[in-house]
Amino acid sequence: MKKIFLVALLHILVAFNFASADEPITVMAFEYPPIYQDEADKGLSCELVSAAFKAVNIDIDIQFFPVNRMVMSIANGDAVCCIGGSVLFADPEVAKKVTISEPIQYVYQAFLYNAKKYPLGIHFSNLSDMRHYSIGVLNGSGIMRFLEQNKSLHLVTNTTHDGTARQLQAGRVDVWAIVDLTGIMYMKRLFPDEYMNYKLTKAFNIGDVSVAFSKKMDPGNVYYNKSKEGLNIIKKNGTYMKY
Repeated sequence: MKKIFLVALLHILVAFNFASADEPITVMAFEYPPIYQDEADKGLSCELVSAAFKAVNIDIDIQFFPVNRMVMSIANGDAVCCIGGSVLFADPEVAKKVTISEPIQYVYQAFLYNAKKYPLGIHFSNLSDMRHYSIGVLNGSGIMRFLEQNKSLHLVTNTTHDGTARQLQAGRVDVWAIVDLTGIMYMKRLFPDEYMNYKLTKAFNIGDVSVAFSKKMDPGNVYYNKSKEGLNIIKKNGTYMKY
C-alpha cells in the first residue's frame, strides 16, 4: 500500500511540475537534414513536434546529439523525449525505458547511386539482392538498424552524411542507403556540377518518425499524453498540413 501511495504521489508531483514549469522541456534530435537539422530552420519533423507541443502551451528546446548518444540519453532519463524512428529504440534494454508515440510522419528510404557507374540502374526484388553492393549508411541511424537485420548485406558505416556522400562520389561505396530527400540534398550541396548523375532506386523501406519519451522523466505519461493531444489539435486545425 505504501509503495502504491508513493507512486501515485510521484505522478501528482510530475503533473504539478508540468503545469507550473516555466522552462522549456528538452527534446533531443540528431542531424538528418532536412527532417531534423541543427540550424535556424530545425527541419520538418522538429517543426511538427514543436507545433504539437505549442498547441498545448508547452515550449521546447531542441538539442542535437550523435544518434547513439541520443538513444542512450533518453533511456537513462537525461531528457524528456527525443525524435527518431521507432527502430532506434527496439533494443530490449532501451525499449523498456521509453514510451513511443504514434508516428508524426513517414519517410522514403532508398539507395542512391551514380548512374554513370550503373547506367542500367539498380534493381532489386528484396534486400538480399543488394548483397553484392557495398552500402554506405550513417552509423547508428534507423536505416542502419533496419538494414543490419539482413546479415547478407555489406554495410559501410560513417559518422556523418557528408562522409558517406563523399565516399559515394569517390566510388568507395556503391550505393548510399538514405532518406530520398536527404541524399539528393547532400549531393546537390557538395557536388553541384555532378549531382544530376545520382539517381534513387525504388524505396526499400518506409520509415517512421516518432517521439520517444523517457519513462524516468515522464513516469506518468504526462508529456506523452499532452504531445498526443497537441498532435491531434494541429491535425484538426490544419497546422499539420502546412508542413
